Amino acid sequence: MVGENDVLDLVRSKRYREMTTEELARRLSVGQADGDAFVALLEGLERRGELVRVKEKHWVSPARAGLLVGRLQCNPRGFGFLIPVVEGLDDAYVAAEDMGQAMHGDLIVVEVRQKRGRGRRGRTKLGPAGRVIKIIERRNPFVIGSFVQAPAFGRVVPDNCRLFRDIYVAKEDALGAREGDQVLVEITAWPTLHHNPEGVVREVLGRIGDPKVDVQSVILEFGLPREFPPEVLTAAAALPDGLPDGEMRRRRDLRQHATVTVDPEDAKDYDDALSLYRDERTGRRVVLVHIADISAHVPPESPLDLEARERGNSVYLANEVVPMFPHEQSKNIMSVVEGKDRAAKTVVLEFDDEAELVQSSICHSIVKVDRRMTYTEVQEVLDALDADEPAAEAAMEKLPEDIWELLRGLDELAGQLRARRQRVGSIDLDMPDYQVTVGDDGRVVSVSQIVRDRSHGLVEEFMLSANRVVARFMDDNKLPAVYRVHEPPLEEDLAEFAAFVGTVIGKKVDPTDRKQLQRLLADVAGTHLAEAVNMQLLRSMRRALYSPKLGSHYALHFNRYCHFTSPVRRYPDLLVHQVLDRFLRDKVSPGKLRAEWNHKLPGIASHCNETQERADEAEREIIKIKLLRYLEDHRHDVFEGVVTGVIEIGIFVRLEDYSVEGLVKVQDIRDDFYRLDERKKAFIGTRRGRVFSLGQPVRVVITDIDMARRHLDLQLHEDRESGGRRK
Repeated sequence: MVGENDVLDLVRSKRYREMTTEELARRLSVGQADGDAFVALLEGLERRGELVRVKEKHWVSPARAGLLVGRLQCNPRGFGFLIPVVEGLDDAYVAAEDMGQAMHGDLIVVEVRQKRGRGRRGRTKLGPAGRVIKIIERRNPFVIGSFVQAPAFGRVVPDNCRLFRDIYVAKEDALGAREGDQVLVEITAWPTLHHNPEGVVREVLGRIGDPKVDVQSVILEFGLPREFPPEVLTAAAALPDGLPDGEMRRRRDLRQHATVTVDPEDAKDYDDALSLYRDERTGRRVVLVHIADISAHVPPESPLDLEARERGNSVYLANEVVPMFPHEQSKNIMSVVEGKDRAAKTVVLEFDDEAELVQSSICHSIVKVDRRMTYTEVQEVLDALDADEPAAEAAMEKLPEDIWELLRGLDELAGQLRARRQRVGSIDLDMPDYQVTVGDDGRVVSVSQIVRDRSHGLVEEFMLSANRVVARFMDDNKLPAVYRVHEPPLEEDLAEFAAFVGTVIGKKVDPTDRKQLQRLLADVAGTHLAEAVNMQLLRSMRRALYSPKLGSHYALHFNRYCHFTSPVRRYPDLLVHQVLDRFLRDKVSPGKLRAEWNHKLPGIASHCNETQERADEAEREIIKIKLLRYLEDHRHDVFEGVVTGVIEIGIFVRLEDYSVEGLVKVQDIRDDFYRLDERKKAFIGTRRGRVFSLGQPVRVVITDIDMARRHLDLQLHEDRESGGRRK
């Protein structure tokens, strides 16, 4: 079978002239039996931006033809940017008149030209801009929105403000929807410059404002899968409760070691566990990182595998989950369950007294978890370790001695590993995360910030170590794999971050010096500037991506890294497990494995990058919705906040106890007349010289919550108290 490199070498050659699919097949001697696979290969290359089929006929190299392939990211004001699928290429500005029939999220092809445009972060620069000439994939065949009744027809106002055009619906296609209903509409006619999209209502979800509709709305808005196909449910139900005796005998039995799982209180599955002992022969500490052996139940190309690949990952929406595998199997046979014999892949890590990893290995194993623990329970143990002797003894009585000693040993070693990472320049961003507890009626019961304490660090350090060991094993043995790659930031983005620090904090920092970045983050930790600095540094970095090509991880400062430790909720992890099965268990050579996998890996990595980004956006959106619903009952409270953005019309303020931003309009700041200083990213009073700048603490009250637009309007508390009088 012809491979991707064969196609790309031909199309990129200087002597290439535009060819159709049939002409390419003849040139590359593709047999009739391989015709469908060859077409799929070409389409996969187009989705990844390596090829483009123009006018539905000829295949060309995008770079040579002046084309870009990427996702369209629209602004609510009507313009957008193409975000290239090929990493490292510049975004392209797309004006409203150049969008054609494209909508936010579509995978598109743009014909590029040079034009002065606005960057996504507000910069004005000379960069690529272009016109949409092709839509490869529609992201929004279905849209969630609010139904509005008009005399002659209805219209649906999309919940997603980036879908900035209302969808017209004929009376006979409204499915009985009433004014104020939340509906699912299928688009039947795509927008043009002068015409709105048209559609048909397929489902009436409920009344706008009903909290029970929130999760379902987000699932539909982001195109998340709602149900498993029958063949997948049948395959899942057929999974045995345990492993046959023959399989048990050929695995390494590690059940003699004390083993714990550590997870959140509301965990939906349990795919990792930890053991630790000291080797009597060498004196070394040996950590066993046990990962549920999902691939023992999910072989490649099986119904469960193909469905998991399509989903890409599990998505966690408040207290609900859209799982990668059926929930019943995820939490039972696919989890390392307390008190049950379970198949695992165990990464064996041997450390000396200085926490240097001196030896490692990977094996198929049988494990039994002795204790299922939550982060809260583990942190109570760690707090007792730091307490006086009576408190420690009281805590020890609550746990068996072997579990107590296990947690103490893991905590000590995790602290050493964290210190080693810090010494070599690993950068840990501290971004706030929130736990939103929702009742059966969909209403928010409580909101609390998740504290990343030592209990979380205890687990994280060993997962990082296991992932590094597996990545090194895959690379050393030349095995096909999907790596987790984080490219270094662009120089211009680092320069912008340095300018931000100089302006807002008054410090000079070299953002290419990891030690300086670490000191900066340590200095602002616990202050009102912490979130602004961490967020700005995050924005200066590129996204971490899955890639079949080995690359470094900039933030962690690792040369080799992959995801291996969560195969029940991330498909790239499962893929690595499947390759290891073929190599370790079936004794298949690396060359044969590369022939089996290499042609599939680029497409899988690209797809998983898209599903991960979709999951991140959906998870942020449901948290925002639930927080706004919670705040509806606290309209008259005074909130502590921090200025996180400054734009022409006002300042964005993030409420300190909640991960949600609102806008204070400059016209509503009543004590002076303010002008925007773009260089300082601040509003400055023209008479009194008062300044509102990034990172500044303020006190605000809520003036309006627009659930349809998911927008929060704020006012400074002092202005509300003064009755809005300009002084």
